[in-house]
Amino acid sequence: MQSEQLPFYIGRYHATARLGSGGMGVVYLATDERLNRQVAIKKLLRNPNSSNADERIRREALLLAQLNHSNIVQLYDVVDTDNGIALVMEYVDGCSLDRWQRERSPDLIQKLQLIKQICSGLTRAHSAGIIHRDLKAENILVDNSGTIKITDFGIAKNWQEDSGLTREQHVAGSWGAMSPEQAQGKPLDNRSDLFSLGVLAYRLLCGQSPFGDNSSPYVVADRIVKQPHVPPARLAPELPPQLCQLLDLLLAKKPEQRPINAAAVATELEALLSQLRGSNTSFTRTHSLTATISADTFYQHPMEKPSLWRRLQIATGIVVGGALGAAALFAGSSMNWLPAAEKRVQNQYIAVLEVEDNHEDESISREQRLLLNNVHNALKQGLSNREGLSLISFAESHKLHGQPIAAQAKSLNADLLLVPTLDCIRHSCELSIELLDSKSLAVIGNRSTRLALDEGLESRARTLHQLNNLLPDFPSSGADQALHISAEDYQRYLEIYERRADELRQPELLDEMDALQQTANNFAPLYELYAHIVIDRDLNSRAAEAVERLQSFLQRAPASLENTPQLLISKLRLAIHANDPGRAEALLARLELILPDKASYYQLSAMYQDQRGHYDQALQEINKALQLRTSYGYLIQKALAETRGGDMTSANQTLREAIALNSDHIAAVSLLASNQLDLGETGETVRLLTEAGVDSIGPLDLYNLCLAYYIEKQYGEARGCFDRVNQLSPKDAEAYLYQAEIAYELKEHKAALNFARRALRVSRDRDDWEGLLMQARAYAELGQPEKAVENLIKIRRDAPDDLYTNYLRAQVYITTGDLLSAKAHMRKTLEHGISPIWYYTPRFAKICTIPSFDDLRQQYPGLCGGKGKKKKEGNSQLALNGTQE
Repeated sequence: MQSEQLPFYIGRYHATARLGSGGMGVVYLATDERLNRQVAIKKLLRNPNSSNADERIRREALLLAQLNHSNIVQLYDVVDTDNGIALVMEYVDGCSLDRWQRERSPDLIQKLQLIKQICSGLTRAHSAGIIHRDLKAENILVDNSGTIKITDFGIAKNWQEDSGLTREQHVAGSWGAMSPEQAQGKPLDNRSDLFSLGVLAYRLLCGQSPFGDNSSPYVVADRIVKQPHVPPARLAPELPPQLCQLLDLLLAKKPEQRPINAAAVATELEALLSQLRGSNTSFTRTHSLTATISADTFYQHPMEKPSLWRRLQIATGIVVGGALGAAALFAGSSMNWLPAAEKRVQNQYIAVLEVEDNHEDESISREQRLLLNNVHNALKQGLSNREGLSLISFAESHKLHGQPIAAQAKSLNADLLLVPTLDCIRHSCELSIELLDSKSLAVIGNRSTRLALDEGLESRARTLHQLNNLLPDFPSSGADQALHISAEDYQRYLEIYERRADELRQPELLDEMDALQQTANNFAPLYELYAHIVIDRDLNSRAAEAVERLQSFLQRAPASLENTPQLLISKLRLAIHANDPGRAEALLARLELILPDKASYYQLSAMYQDQRGHYDQALQEINKALQLRTSYGYLIQKALAETRGGDMTSANQTLREAIALNSDHIAAVSLLASNQLDLGETGETVRLLTEAGVDSIGPLDLYNLCLAYYIEKQYGEARGCFDRVNQLSPKDAEAYLYQAEIAYELKEHKAALNFARRALRVSRDRDDWEGLLMQARAYAELGQPEKAVENLIKIRRDAPDDLYTNYLRAQVYITTGDLLSAKAHMRKTLEHGISPIWYYTPRFAKICTIPSFDDLRQQYPGLCGGKGKKKKEGNSQLALNGTQE
């Protein structure tokens, strides 16, 4: 359809010149006569072959309306008249990027500044969930001041939405700029735009397309999907090696091998700009004079490609195996690629052992401990995004601290070990970092540097520098290594990190982090530490404040951290803890896209399924992680899923596998002791936990020890044990309720009532299912059966139908005198695998003489102290009651 005769009006806008045209319409220069300013108007052309053109331009308007940013063309108005729809947008007095490059001779710094601006605009769009899908030089405008504006969001979409607006073309976008996954019609996320950014930046910096300028779009698309790009150093040898490496990462075939987001790319560019500004090096040519080949020549000599590609693999740590399918199907204007199977590429796993100090613990000063934590954090961040490496969770390696290196290596099952050591004298320390082969423990490499005790950020920078020198074959993938925190605030963070395990001071630490967030809200590790402390406190003390407090803290995080693993994992932990499955599943979907190590994703997914009570799914997920890496930590998580799912035989076998990897670690002992407790082998529980040492076991182990003493009728030991639980977790209502049980059995009725009142007082403000269950038990103890049963009714939909919940329900009903309901819940727990010894208490003594319980006593003779049959293995974890992470 022809455009209208100039000049003409669209609403109050007076169109006077034609600026350009595209597939959807024409862009005119116009004047807004009300505001007396120039605007650009995109006028939709009526296309009889497109049934959804109106909807698409409306969608473009809706997307643009969300993006108010200096590097994105701004939408002013939408005019809908009888003659069609028009978008009124900011007029950019300049030209497209390709024309800007042709008409000028920009130097390297100017080019990098423009690319950084494009990253800034993309960061804003991606933070709103919007991907451009047609990012190319023609859609980048440069005004007379050198500011870029991203335009033409005609085929943009929110990647989290399922939209059919572009399906009539099958593949939307420009063939020369689209990513491999876009060319194949696969699902897209923000990293598709990063590939297009790589093509655009490559052309700007090297003067040619990375895939040549063949006239056939099918040839170019075939190269994008199946073949490596021309190494940028071949076309522009003068480019800095770091810049060539960044281009290689942007043009990686697989999205997961590209930088995590545009903000990370911008950070790398800023680092390069800082180096260039501080040097005398210049790079002013648009086309290299020393290039050895042209892009198309590269593709015309296939014999050269294998050796070139191998060198590229070594430089970037990327290994591409197998070839994509050669067949392409053509249907009208669409093209669908049929990829063959790609060879799976598995990163090497690296674990960092806890930083050691060569002095005895007693001689380590506070400043030295802070430096230990500084090195710990620097190594964690420096290893989190390296090509070819997957970092094993520090939480997993930290649990093995103090064990021989050989034992830690066996438990972690890593390929590489990083062993840092500090040797301190007065005001400085010598940091030595050794890289070991995990199987042979042979030293592959080592680096050392001197660190000052009072230079937090400087010591961190030197640690990262030595790490980079130690791992030249595993370069950083462009992740932001900047801290975004002042030296003073970083010191405050290290001091909080040092005290993170101090359970008695955790409320104070959380308050300090709330204050620190006001001046260091861009510091991603702060959110990870906050989530760890607040949830750990909630689980140990049952304070029931984690959800509200963590939610408030995370809501204050800036948009720049939206897609960082630290923030997403913290949000996932909150969603799991708050029992918000929809939110948790959405976060898992995002983490699946950005986590470099799939085993870590499967572990998080298993944790989520476990907390939901979906033990079969949890087992499937953790088995996927174990297929990638058999580790002690993963085996413990598998045993927990098997135990909770009712297969204690398999759980015990899995625990034996874990103990074979590490016989000294407490986790396997802890779970074994818990299983023995549920099986009624309380003496064995006491033996296992007391041999491990009361001071070394965790809060849940201490709780299990208290319960074992209680079942064994060792009331003195049980009381002392529960007193310690009360000191560590003053808001734990259940500990008070067992104190009440003990007092009741000792005929101390007044004391029993006092303990029940305390339990009610600390749980009264809770409205979650476990809090309501604690209240029900307290009401029953206080002789208020109506309130007790009312609470049980409230939780019937939310509380899991597991051993723990049914045992507590049985306690409530037997106390209130509802014997029929008590019997029903007792039967459930016995069928799930609880030992009859749990009912051999004065509270349940009445069942031994009531005829209606005859059938239950015959089936389970141990109920009333009889010998009974050997207890069959079954569902367990009464003591863990869903709080294990």
